[in-house]
Amino acid sequence: MRIYSFGPETVPVAIAKDLIVGSVHDGRNYKIMLARVDGEEMVEIRFLAGKNDWEGHSAAKLADGYLIGGAVEGRATPDGGNGWKAYVARLDESLNVLWERKIEIRNNGAVYSIVPSGDTVFIAGDTGSPGNRGFFLGTLSLDGELLWLRDFGSWEDAMLTTLLPPEDGLRLIGSVKTRRWEVRAFEFDSSGELLGEEALAEGIALTASVWRGKLVLAGYRGEGFWVRIGKENFKLREGAATSVLALENRLLIGGEIEGNAVLLGPNFNGKLLEKRLLWENGSVEALGENLALGVKEEGKKMVIHSLPL
Repeated sequence: MRIYSFGPETVPVAIAKDLIVGSVHDGRNYKIMLARVDGEEMVEIRFLAGKNDWEGHSAAKLADGYLIGGAVEGRATPDGGNGWKAYVARLDESLNVLWERKIEIRNNGAVYSIVPSGDTVFIAGDTGSPGNRGFFLGTLSLDGELLWLRDFGSWEDAMLTTLLPPEDGLRLIGSVKTRRWEVRAFEFDSSGELLGEEALAEGIALTASVWRGKLVLAGYRGEGFWVRIGKENFKLREGAATSVLALENRLLIGGEIEGNAVLLGPNFNGKLLEKRLLWENGSVEALGENLALGVKEEGKKMVIHSLPL
């Protein structure tokens, strides 16, 4: 296990092959963290920063580099902040920025999911302010040209879960709140026109994936750690499922139960097995093929824990 800290708060959020994306608070502002990883060890660190706060939320690997998504030039607050511009950047293999785009959407937006497909990049996130929260979906060329952007929905609150790869049509998964929280799926055509909407389950899904043809939702219901595999629901004790890794021969689910970082995996029938405690006083935030990344509270600091699987 490796421990890393670059300020009072260091949080990894996404893994794209050998690149970790996250955010670091340096005592004054947040900045985007880029970390090259070899096994469990971070071997190269870069930061992106500018006006006000910058946060990294998503990443994807390209044949000749990477794409990252996040939010920039806003002000972070306990309820999410305001003034954020949705952010997309393309990096080369040396983590140099080739281009970047800052997109204003309802004066508050963040890219939480980024999916390359051929010569197109799909982005998705949530936007707006409390009482008028929604989602957006858009596409860019690999050269950074914004081709189209759709902004939709107005709920009391909304949180993007993920944008699923478009092999079978674009499907955005998100959690919305009117009187209660529920997870919904939104189907789009290739030009971003909404084709349909479906309510999936009660609760908040923080992440989702597809495993063996079944949709996997992971998050929380009430105060309980919650996972849904197909139509099977699993709720454990106080906590939240925060990350999913769907591989051909296994499914891993990371998160936090009763304040401790845990990892769970289902058997081939989709039933959850015993959980594995990874470390205390923290949570798993992102999973790679051979790596679990998360945070741990150490005194007044929030540090990264990196553990090989």
